[in-house]
Amino acid sequence: MATAQQQRSDQLVGRAREVGELERAVDRVLSGAPYVVEIVGESGIGKSRLLAELGRHAAKRGFLVLDGRAAEFERDIPFGVIVDALNDYVGGLEPSVLRALDEDSLAELASILPSLSALAPGKVGPRPDAERYRVHYAIRTLLERLAARQPVLLSLDDAHWADPASYEVIAYLLRRFHGRLLGAIAFRHAPKRLEAALESVARIGSGVRLELQPLTEEEALELIDPTLDAATRTMLFRESGGNPFYLEQLARAQSAREPGTAVATARPARPSALPAGVLAALEGELDGLTAECRLVLEAAAVAGESFEPELVAAIAERDVTSTLVTLDELLRIDLMRPTGAPRRFRFRHPIVRRAVYDSMPGAWQVGAHGRAAGALAAAKAPAGELAHHVERSARVGDENAIALLVGAARDAMQRAPATAGRWLLAAVDLLPLDAGRQRRAELLGEAASALISAGAYEDSLVSLQEALSLASSDKVEARAELIARLAYARRRSGRPFDSRAALEQALDSLAHADGPAGLSVQLELAMDRLWHDEFASVGDVTDHLASVAREREDPSMIGLVAALSSLAKSSQRRIEEALADLVEAKKAYDALPDDQLAERIYISFYVSLAAVRLERADDARALLHRGLELARMTGQAATVIPWSAIAASALVIEGRVRDATAMAATAIDAAGLSSNDWRTVWALEADALAAYWAGDAQRALTSAREMVRRSQREHEFLSGPARIQLAGALHAAGDQDGAAAELAPLDAEPTWRLLDLNAAYGWDLLTRTQIARGDVDCATQTAARAVARAKAAGLSCQLATALCCEAAVTLACGDHRAAGRSARAARQAAEAARNPLLGARAGALCGLALAADGKRAQALAELEHAERALSKCGAVREADATARELRRLGARVRRSRPRRGTGLAALTPRESEVANHVAMGESNREIAAALFLSEKTVESHLVRIYAKLGVHSRSALTAIVVREDRALARGEEHDPSDSRVRNR
Repeated sequence: MATAQQQRSDQLVGRAREVGELERAVDRVLSGAPYVVEIVGESGIGKSRLLAELGRHAAKRGFLVLDGRAAEFERDIPFGVIVDALNDYVGGLEPSVLRALDEDSLAELASILPSLSALAPGKVGPRPDAERYRVHYAIRTLLERLAARQPVLLSLDDAHWADPASYEVIAYLLRRFHGRLLGAIAFRHAPKRLEAALESVARIGSGVRLELQPLTEEEALELIDPTLDAATRTMLFRESGGNPFYLEQLARAQSAREPGTAVATARPARPSALPAGVLAALEGELDGLTAECRLVLEAAAVAGESFEPELVAAIAERDVTSTLVTLDELLRIDLMRPTGAPRRFRFRHPIVRRAVYDSMPGAWQVGAHGRAAGALAAAKAPAGELAHHVERSARVGDENAIALLVGAARDAMQRAPATAGRWLLAAVDLLPLDAGRQRRAELLGEAASALISAGAYEDSLVSLQEALSLASSDKVEARAELIARLAYARRRSGRPFDSRAALEQALDSLAHADGPAGLSVQLELAMDRLWHDEFASVGDVTDHLASVAREREDPSMIGLVAALSSLAKSSQRRIEEALADLVEAKKAYDALPDDQLAERIYISFYVSLAAVRLERADDARALLHRGLELARMTGQAATVIPWSAIAASALVIEGRVRDATAMAATAIDAAGLSSNDWRTVWALEADALAAYWAGDAQRALTSAREMVRRSQREHEFLSGPARIQLAGALHAAGDQDGAAAELAPLDAEPTWRLLDLNAAYGWDLLTRTQIARGDVDCATQTAARAVARAKAAGLSCQLATALCCEAAVTLACGDHRAAGRSARAARQAAEAARNPLLGARAGALCGLALAADGKRAQALAELEHAERALSKCGAVREADATARELRRLGARVRRSRPRRGTGLAALTPRESEVANHVAMGESNREIAAALFLSEKTVESHLVRIYAKLGVHSRSALTAIVVREDRALARGEEHDPSDSRVRNR
């Protein structure tokens, strides 16, 4: 029978709003749509209680409830929380239900669920077309079949402790599941591998985030023994801070003391995140146990988050019968609780297990893990279960332990590469002192490959460098492969491209350059040379690699090589050839299965970049979308910061400045500006470009200057584009001399190609700057070069911009009729490119030419149309300039938006979100949690918001938000395309 204290601790109090959200989530899923509930809060705040309440409510509504919990000490067990949720239930299904699945899905499920091992048609080996993503599909297929029979609640507790393989499955389900599935995920903080997937779910309205706050004193008193005096109850509440678990633990300790006596708060022997009083209460509870109870409790802490008596008995070196008797006592005093599965138990709370595990003697702990490994081996448990304990108990030189860890790692390699890499490194640490250098190098190289596959590039670099230092000089193939992987990991981690010498030396050492190692080296060399502007050399390599790839019918290699070739040829102005290569690259990319693309996810970057360079913006964004979705599902989202930058450039090419600004802000948020890598520099470039067109000179200057600083320090290949962005920002800020100084070094071959980028953005800036400085002759020559290069390229956006340059120069020279002809030709090119921004710019130039020719009515019509189109695009700078010309002609301009700098329209979409949350009274921490940002990023947004609005405090910002909200409510003039949300 439950004690009074246990009944109170199981009681849910003070969560009426959250329970209402859970009930609405259940209703939503019953209507047929999947939904996700995130429950977030500190340790002990009540996440598990809320999940339990959701489980009870869902079960009453006819849901199948599958619940799992990740464990702090089992974070290296692949698919741990998924197995905990599915294994027992799925193992009890009728075989006919399981065999309704296709054979491949059943085999994949059997490879991770111990309860299905008897149904497996055979061991699933690491074949190229059956990588870990097939497991994701199999789990989704199973859950969708179950959801077709009845709605399903998949409840995952303590997800912050889940393993990487589980995160990949969760992200996949969040993005791909169809049917009546309610996902409930509880964590202390959003795992980085899930942030993007959770954010996308929330963005489309398919999820809710519940942040649990401490209980009020009135609520907390319901959890405290009512027989305690008022002063003691108040004291307990204050010491607990309103945390339900802390309160429960303090109350347990207080009940064993004299009334009015406070819980002791002695300094803990080791560091702890728990309040001293809570830790002392836990230690007091454990100190009161009998030796037998303490022994079984410690054995259970070693056994796992949930456990069976047989394993605990083996660890404690006791018989099962006496162990069961002791477990009954632990259940009676509520240190243990039963699970939903027969003969399985778990601790009252993970914090209790943590306290028990930390308090046991270290030597006994090592021996206990060894006994656990022995018992599991005798029970023929999977190698992955044994590896967890072997890693913590084996001695250096134990060849059996090394063999087990290596075997477990190889079994897990395809489905859980991060765990495989960890186990291989553990095996390296166990190698005998006299182990050969080559053996150690081979294991380190294998571990690095696993870590690379998991996206852990920084960790892989350490292993690769050590492996290379150990590899024998006569093993040239092995050394070449290590060097190629080292270059790959450096590139993917965002480090400088400085592997050239080692790659070339490795290639020269190979007898067969087209073997596996040689091809890897050549691909890395091709990418290195591309970023160092050695385009002819890139072509030599890619021409050869393309023939090899076609001969071997390798679509991933074909796609990558064709994209690199396209980029090199477009930079050499061989546009027709570049377009042909892009077609081949796109065809190969589209044919790539997801599992193969995930292994070379960076192909998405190169193919989409090639599309942007050739003004195929629609193609670029579609290619990026597929790559980004797959990267997020496979835990590689951190490496794709430049993709948002490419997407922003594509949106500018399409004339969608407002969308480009939002995408650039996304790139900046993802980069965080914390690491000095080339991906961050790309994000800054996108932000500066979008800010220029949006008319935000200060933001453009900030991002461009930071881009210059970073590129000059370590990423020289981006210094030219950085100069162009800084020139644009300076021009927008009115510093024409500064802009000219930045552009002057680029106004010659071979850097003219940089002026061609982003639809001749550099040529446009150079022409505008020269006109502003009164150097019309130079501007004429510049415009002529721009037009000639654009015509030779045959790219419509580039041509439209160049013709706008020509029109502007001829206007400055007083030849308004020639200017009109150039402007009309520019508009025709812009219409061919379907770019409303360039079309409106050309229209504005037409209007200016007509005005100069004395045709005022026609000029006004052109300018008014151009001003509206530019405003709609979000091109504030150009719209403002056009409005000034209209006023100069005596027209009254009715602006469809507030003037920049005078209201919230000055803000980017992300800044607007931050401003709205400030107006709701939220702290930076609360805003960061709501928008999935870091607190530092929120602070950076606020600095920019204050600067744009001319305010210096949160209260002043709130006043502006409230004032404009009221204006909107009264129907006053505002931008109808403004997408800022007012959810208050």
